[in-house]
Amino acid sequence: MCRTSIIVPVYNTADYLKECFESIYNQTQKEIEVIAINDGSTDNSLEILEEIKREHPDLIIYSQENRGLGDARNKGIELAIGEYIYFIDSDDCLAPEAMETCYQYAAENHLDVVMFDAEVFGDIEYKKDAYDRKKIISDQEAVLSGEVFACKYFTQAFYPNAYLIYTARTLIEKYHLRFLPRIYYEDNVFYCKMLPLAERVMYIPQTLYKRRYRENSITMSSFDLRHARDYLQMIRAVSEEKYSSNMETVIRSLELSFLNNLLDNCRNNNLLNIRSFALELYDAVKELAGGDIEKIVSFQHIDIIGRVVEEIAQDVVPSEIRKKIQHRKKEIVRKIFSDIPLQSKETCVGIYGTGKNTERFLAIYKEFVGEIRANLLFINSNAISGSEQYQGYDVLNGNDIGGLPMECIVIASSRYENEICRKIKEMYGDMFRVIRLRTDLGF
Repeated sequence: MCRTSIIVPVYNTADYLKECFESIYNQTQKEIEVIAINDGSTDNSLEILEEIKREHPDLIIYSQENRGLGDARNKGIELAIGEYIYFIDSDDCLAPEAMETCYQYAAENHLDVVMFDAEVFGDIEYKKDAYDRKKIISDQEAVLSGEVFACKYFTQAFYPNAYLIYTARTLIEKYHLRFLPRIYYEDNVFYCKMLPLAERVMYIPQTLYKRRYRENSITMSSFDLRHARDYLQMIRAVSEEKYSSNMETVIRSLELSFLNNLLDNCRNNNLLNIRSFALELYDAVKELAGGDIEKIVSFQHIDIIGRVVEEIAQDVVPSEIRKKIQHRKKEIVRKIFSDIPLQSKETCVGIYGTGKNTERFLAIYKEFVGEIRANLLFINSNAISGSEQYQGYDVLNGNDIGGLPMECIVIASSRYENEICRKIKEMYGDMFRVIRLRTDLGF
């Protein structure tokens, strides 16, 4: 009985294949099949695969012309017969107990999906905790529906990497889940579509994967025009999927995060100087925002449109359109911030957060609404009350605000706003009116 099909797309990773496959064949779970998809490698990857097969005759090798990572994974899905399917990148490694651990959790809890973490290694600079979600996901070893998990954690911990999910083949086949072929960022669409369809998912706080950071990998390759257009195609594909009403809100938030990431990468790599792509990006962003600038109600949408046009040539988007965008942005900002009493000298307003989100919020408020007249109190969970200042004001610890005459508390943090809101409610009940910038105001 085959419990796990391990699918290994291979493209020009000859130097790492033996280490990768050694970690696969050293798994404590032995009821596995291993499928290597040689995706048109031009180095000696195929020869090394055949050498590995001589030692492990059950290795399945399928060769095809180069079609990209998504297409290679799709071919592996077609060939797989295991109860569960797992994807590993051919330059990475697995912890010895990885597959057995995932299968045990899946079998005992009747799971569609098991999610876990990775450690990073390699010979170039990397962030050690890049794939560690233990501090973010509070529902650990808990069975949730995929939709509930996505609604709670997509905006805080969106890790779409195929190598961090262990998936029931029945789920994949029932909904004919496949990766986007021939583009980068194929994981994103698969993950956004797959997880909300899963009835039972679990995140386990274990590090079962070893992610290699190396020169010339897809992850480390420069962000060129091909990457930019593929990334934009991915965003459109995510947007075009059908979701429940609860998931729609989450997906729209993800889209904006994707668009901001795309804009930053395009700016940093001078891609907005390419007129055809600049126009393509502007049209796509406007379309995702609804198409009609005067009818946009979301600050985040009008803001991303405004930042796109700031970066591209005047003749791509004429001045009258730019003025219309700026005018609409001003209208939206004034409306969404009208509930925050920052204009009155008689009020005291608490602002939870002393980072870039707070700085941006205050700058935009001053630009579009006016000078702040209220007395501000800045709050930080990690601060010692009175030991530091932010913009000339003392910073207080969240434990020390009880009894202060604050009209409201504005949570500026986007990643931890729900956690902060919950903490305030638990400690102080209804003593303070809490306003979440992202969730309540759409900032």
